[in-house]
Amino acid sequence: MKKNILFIALLGIGILIGCTGNEPTSEKKKVPTAPKKETVEAKSDEAGDAVESSVPPKQLAKAKEIIASVSKKDIAAVDAQQKYKLVCSACHGFTGNLNVNGAKDLTKSTLPLAESVAQVYHGKGLMTPFKGLLSDAEIVAVSKYIEELR
Repeated sequence: MKKNILFIALLGIGILIGCTGNEPTSEKKKVPTAPKKETVEAKSDEAGDAVESSVPPKQLAKAKEIIASVSKKDIAAVDAQQKYKLVCSACHGFTGNLNVNGAKDLTKSTLPLAESVAQVYHGKGLMTPFKGLLSDAEIVAVSKYIEELR
């Protein structure tokens, strides 16, 4: 019995070491990057220069549909600050500027509400898509709360 426990422990340690990704070679591997996605909807920045949206058109259209379908009453019923703390603060921090795992600094975000809803709903990069995890009202409420962190 002791041999089985020892074997399982050593196997577990071996798996952990194998999964760390630390390689003994001094060569650094190049990590392939995803190709840039097409950007579409143009908007203007403070100087009036055109800035392109980073959200695909289908995702932006879905976000606008969600915003239009959710009533103000439903949004008001959500404790957006509490929901943010539960699902967003692990990467973005309680004040929005933790930046864990490549999370963006939300205090510096200039995304319009529709793009913010699209990113929360569909996810982006390493960010989890919250479609199906949060209701549409919760997604809109949290996106509006994020605007308050600026």
